[in-house]
Amino acid sequence: MDTGDSAKRAVRVTIFKQAYTLRTTGDAADTEALAAGVDELMHRIADRAHSDDPSRVAVLAALHLADKLRGLERRARELEERAQELKLHGEQAEHQVEEWREKARNSEQQTTALERRTGLRQRLAALENRLAALLETTDDGS
Repeated sequence: MDTGDSAKRAVRVTIFKQAYTLRTTGDAADTEALAAGVDELMHRIADRAHSDDPSRVAVLAALHLADKLRGLERRARELEERAQELKLHGEQAEHQVEEWREKARNSEQQTTALERRTGLRQRLAALENRLAALLETTDDGS
């Protein structure tokens, strides 16, 4: 049931053998279903408590619903805390992945630099060989 004022309509329900007219902005069927649930709960409590006293049954039903609400609120808090933990783990995992990507980029750069040095060494060795050959030719020809 909604407590706002826009387009309220009357819904007639019976709870624990007592008729009520409720005003709701929501769906009448939803209001009727809620009332039926409360009626069923009160009848179950009356059967277990062996009491037809409407006040006593209503108080016990209110306590039952309050306990259920508290349990749901506790569960909602636990789920919110778990969601925060998972969000933090997700952020940490994203950070770790980014670190690994950076390391991979650095590794690629190091590999490229190593390949360049290797290429330079090979070219230098080839130049040294050519120079040695030229020197030998020069030594033989002089």
